[in-house]
Amino acid sequence: MIVRSVRVGHFRNLVSQTIQLSSGINLFVGGNGQGKTNFLEAIYFQSTLRSFRSARLRDLIQHGSENAEVESGVDSEGVPIRLRVFIDGQVRRLWLGGKAVRSAGEYLGLLRAVAFTPDDLAMVKGAPSLRRRFLDRAAFLFQASHLDDVRDFQTALRARNRLLQDASGRSSDVELESFTETLAACGARVSTNRSRLLQRLESSVASILNRISEGRLEARIRFEPGWRMGEGTDLEGETRSLACQMESKLRRDRKRGSTSIGPQLDDFEVLLSGDSVRRLASQGQQRAVAVALMLSVVEEIVSSGGESPVILLDDVSSELELRRRERLFELVSEFGSQVLVTSTELDLLGALADDASARFQIESGRILPIGG
Repeated sequence: MIVRSVRVGHFRNLVSQTIQLSSGINLFVGGNGQGKTNFLEAIYFQSTLRSFRSARLRDLIQHGSENAEVESGVDSEGVPIRLRVFIDGQVRRLWLGGKAVRSAGEYLGLLRAVAFTPDDLAMVKGAPSLRRRFLDRAAFLFQASHLDDVRDFQTALRARNRLLQDASGRSSDVELESFTETLAACGARVSTNRSRLLQRLESSVASILNRISEGRLEARIRFEPGWRMGEGTDLEGETRSLACQMESKLRRDRKRGSTSIGPQLDDFEVLLSGDSVRRLASQGQQRAVAVALMLSVVEEIVSSGGESPVILLDDVSSELELRRRERLFELVSEFGSQVLVTSTELDLLGALADDASARFQIESGRILPIGG
């Protein structure tokens, strides 16, 4: 999968322009706040229809503008396609090959991109929400409908919590039950997808971590659901189980004013030789585990016969020790993916800079080829 060109219009601080990309390694160099992350975000947004930074569409629109757009020329399995997203306030409109697309389902999956950010490197030690975000972004690459389930679950969760917070007590059990049914159906799918994803990635994580650390650490992953999931129970059974558990906690939830169980509390733990990485590993080891988690997603896609996704590396080089940085770049290069890398300094990229097919300078939102 290759992004040949990207046209941005009023997206964040980026100057309206069209950028021609190489099918290999593309480097984007510039100071902080110049627009490097914004450009990668534009591509990621076109892939997932979600930002890796902000939940609000209007945050993507340049200050002083009423709308924004991103349009890309993409080669998918050798077939050229043109994708366009137009953002107007909190509304987005989609085009495929110049034809308006009625539903996101027709659009999602046509461009697959994996983003690595400094926040991702901090996910092992950081808040559970960072780990859930990783799971959902990764699960989307294998099942595009996953993010719809997450969105529907979060919408129903907010509605149920508002009813639980009703100080007057006027919210009826019938109203709560209607949202509980939706929460249980969507929630069971969300947690099941997350659990299956971790099972799928575990062996790749162990293998990649061994290469990154140049050691023989034995890595295991333990999923920690925010509710009592069954073992081997089918999805219908899990849905009934989650609904029953929510009903059993209703009195407590009314007192708390929030839903106390469910996928909003899902988490996972990585163990090295049986010890918790989150609690006992060094910062360097934690970041190495995060890199292994992210690279395992790409490896699993490629090994299962899928088309290699576009890899977006946003200033992660400055967050890693020299040797682990080198190992990351070696592994990324082995996948044969198109890679877009941002950095404040070319020196931080080492041999990757020498292998780059294209280099760009970003300043005040303007992207210009270096030497061109």
